[in-house]
Amino acid sequence: MSDTSYVLGPARIACGDGSSSYGRVVIENGRITKVHTEDGPSDLMPPAGAIIAPGLIDVHTNGADDVLFNRDQGNAVDVATRAYARMGATGYVAGVMTAPWESMMHAGDEISEAANQLEESGHYPGARCLGVHFEGPFINPKFRRVHRADWIVPATLERAHEMIEACRGALVMVTMAPEMDGVDELTRLFFDQGIVCSAGHTSAHYREGVLAIGLGFRTLTHAFNAMPPLDHRDPSILAAFMQEARTTVQLICDGFHVSPPMVDLLYRTLGDRLVLTTDNMPPAGSNYRIEGGVVRSEDGTIAGSALHIDQAVRNLMMYAGIPFESAIIHATRSPARLLGLDREMGTIEPGRRADLGIWSEEYQPLATIVGGSVVHGAAHLYRPTRARA
Repeated sequence: MSDTSYVLGPARIACGDGSSSYGRVVIENGRITKVHTEDGPSDLMPPAGAIIAPGLIDVHTNGADDVLFNRDQGNAVDVATRAYARMGATGYVAGVMTAPWESMMHAGDEISEAANQLEESGHYPGARCLGVHFEGPFINPKFRRVHRADWIVPATLERAHEMIEACRGALVMVTMAPEMDGVDELTRLFFDQGIVCSAGHTSAHYREGVLAIGLGFRTLTHAFNAMPPLDHRDPSILAAFMQEARTTVQLICDGFHVSPPMVDLLYRTLGDRLVLTTDNMPPAGSNYRIEGGVVRSEDGTIAGSALHIDQAVRNLMMYAGIPFESAIIHATRSPARLLGLDREMGTIEPGRRADLGIWSEEYQPLATIVGGSVVHGAAHLYRPTRARA
C-alpha cells in the first residue's frame, strides 16, 4: 500500500456531525473515498476501543510549546505544526496579536511563506497551518486587555490592503471592534475578499452587534472576554451573535475564561454554532506566567490560555454533559464551516481530506493523520501481516 492509500480500521467512527458508526475508512491519495462496515480486511488498525474522528481545528491560537507567532513568526510554524498534531489536531490558524504595525506585517508575511512552503511540498510534518488571524490592531483601547494601547491604530482601507498583501492570500480572519471609526469600510472589503471578520476587544452592545452582523461580521472572538457583560437590561454584542443564525461564537473552553455553567448555557443556546478555540498563549518572557489555569501578565490581567484543543473537547463533554460524538463537532465541523473549509475537512465522509485523529477509549489523542499520512503516533497503529484481498 502507499502512504496515502489504505483501509483504516475497524474502529468506532465519530463522523463529525454528531453520529457514529463502527467500521473502516477507505483512504485513497490522501482523501476519504468510502466508509465501509467493520467486516473485511484492513491495512492499518487502531488499538481496541479506539475512535476515529475528524482532525481537530483551532482557529485562534497564539503559538505552541514555547514559541509565539508574534515573536518567532515563520519559525513558529514548524513547531506549532508538530505540537498540534500531538493534540489530535490537523489544522490551526496562526494568530498575530496587536504589535507595532511593521512587526505585524512582517509576521504575517513570514508565517504565510512558511505555511505556503509546507503546502507546496505536499508533505506536512504535522497539522496544517490554515492561514493567518490578525487579532487587532483595530480594537477598542478600553477593552484591549494585554494589547498595548500605543500599538492600536486607526482602521483605514490602506492598512487593510497592506494586511492582505502581507499575507500573500493566507489572511483568513481579522478580529476588530465594530464600533471603531473606519471598521465598517474594512468589513465590507474583507467580506468581499472571503476573509472572516470577527468581533472582539469591543465595547459594543446589542444594537451595535446587530449592525455589525449586517455589515458582514460572522463570528465573535473569545465569548464574554474583552467585551461588556451579558447584562439582562443592556445586553452586550454577545447577545446579537447568540441570536443570529448566520454567525458563530468562539469559546475558550478552559473553565476559567468562561465558567462551566455558562459554557453549558452557550452550548444549549448555540448548538453547532459554538466553536471551540484555545487562545493558547505560551508565556512570552518573564512578564507572563501560568497561574490558575490561564496565562497572566505581570499585573494579573488574563493574557490567554494554557489550554490545548483536545482538552477543550473533553471539557465541553464534562461541562455540557454530552458524548464525544457531539462534543467533537465544535472542534471539527464547526470551525471548518467558520473558515469556509467544510467541503474539504471537518467530517468523515467521501471526498473530504483524510485529516483524522485516532483517540483512545479515555478520549486521549493517540495518532494523527494529515492528508492520509500518519504524522504522529504511528506506533499506536498496527499493520496486519495478511495482505488485503
